[in-house]
Amino acid sequence: MARFVERLKYYFNNPPLPQASFQLSPHYLSGINVSFKNKKIKHHFISPLGKPVVQPSFNKKNVINESYLEERIKEGKEKLHLTEKRIACLIPEACIKVYAFSFASLPAAREEMEQIIKWQVKKQMPHLPDDIRLSYDVIRSNKEQKILVSLAKASVVQEYEALFSRIGLKVRTIGVATLCLFNLLERKEEDNVMLVNIEEDYISLVAILNSEISLYRFKPFVIESETRLSFSQKINSIVQEVENTVNFVKDRENKGINSFWFRLGMVNQEKGVLSILREKLPYPVKDVETSIKLELTSKEKGILSPLIGQIL
Repeated sequence: MARFVERLKYYFNNPPLPQASFQLSPHYLSGINVSFKNKKIKHHFISPLGKPVVQPSFNKKNVINESYLEERIKEGKEKLHLTEKRIACLIPEACIKVYAFSFASLPAAREEMEQIIKWQVKKQMPHLPDDIRLSYDVIRSNKEQKILVSLAKASVVQEYEALFSRIGLKVRTIGVATLCLFNLLERKEEDNVMLVNIEEDYISLVAILNSEISLYRFKPFVIESETRLSFSQKINSIVQEVENTVNFVKDRENKGINSFWFRLGMVNQEKGVLSILREKLPYPVKDVETSIKLELTSKEKGILSPLIGQIL
């Protein structure tokens, strides 16, 4: 009986992940269906989107072509040969806000902790929406405690959930690409790592100190006139953001970054991006896709890596 109770506790505290996950971006739709038993991908797809379908925003309506996007999701569902309705989903990174806060101590009561978190968030966002969805992870260390907070408007999240609901799928887990990549990194406890996620429209950076996320940054590839950057401008922007973040971590945490991991999430990516970055950056540059031990092409690993990090 005691063993049965322990199994129940484990099940409810660690609910089973969906076997399938989709990623929606302004430029492509992707998905995987996995076998947890064999740690393999049974089916997958990467589908470039031929027309604008979403305009990612934290505050505004995101989906601008529902019928077209719904049809593409139906096609992806068929390619994955799904046997259950539950899925995980990655939404565009511009839909969320992520903050890392440090505290000398934290209250044990959940309600008190959430009040402190909201107080800190309001210092960053004075006009916090009423329908906010908030999730957080507490990171405890010897000297201080940190909280990684993710925020999204319920109305925005519901837009994406509704797309899948209309074709008979239920979204059980919502995430974003960069934070899911964290699970794929080959790192040691003493390592200080920087993860750089490069998509068509943005770059996001995560500093991982003592194996825990310490800093998150997000920057769109646009200039003041909202004109998209050229390839060379993107490269220069990536180099500048990496160097700025390295210096910021060094000044704030008094720690240097020992390892740099890059992920390319562009369907129509220019050749030699990592080679160019290796030439321009005075750091060892590693590719996230090389850590994935699955029978996929290099490009497939790059595109699908956040999904793999989310559920495998």
